[in-house]
Amino acid sequence: MLERVLIAGSGGQGILLIGRILARAGMLCVPHVTYFPAYGAEVRGGTSNCQIVLSDEEIHSPVPDQFEAMLILNQESAKRFLPRRSDTTRVVLNTSLCDVTDSDSLTTIPATDIANDLGEIRCANFVMMGAYLASSNCVPAEALEECIRMELAGKPPALIDLNIEALEIGLNHER
Repeated sequence: MLERVLIAGSGGQGILLIGRILARAGMLCVPHVTYFPAYGAEVRGGTSNCQIVLSDEEIHSPVPDQFEAMLILNQESAKRFLPRRSDTTRVVLNTSLCDVTDSDSLTTIPATDIANDLGEIRCANFVMMGAYLASSNCVPAEALEECIRMELAGKPPALIDLNIEALEIGLNHER
């Protein structure tokens, strides 16, 4: 099993958080995991991305040259990273903030709109993660939920539950 994942969006969208959670869940399920954040000096609104590699075999570079999956949360990231996808890359695109040109080859979900409907725009990242999990078998949803609880320990229980609800909505969203 080899799953190379790129998650990209704006600073403040929780890109690095869901990347860490995916990597942590991966460590429960596969023997080799890398997590590589890239964010420079940006603050909320600047660009942010991370790359996660999950593998049964030793990983030689934490920075892959191609990806099995991309989660794209905003238009700037779509312009920057979609040209790097291959014919087999699974792409999950946040249509609340991204223009869709070829939806036949993409999984589209209005993650930010869904998060707004839940009352917390900052959980759009978990909606996206759920939509990704629906097309991937690299980690079970239960492992991800466990890692959400670990990563967000100390936060209000209602916030943790809301993020898990957002994950489940993304997982069950009709494509």
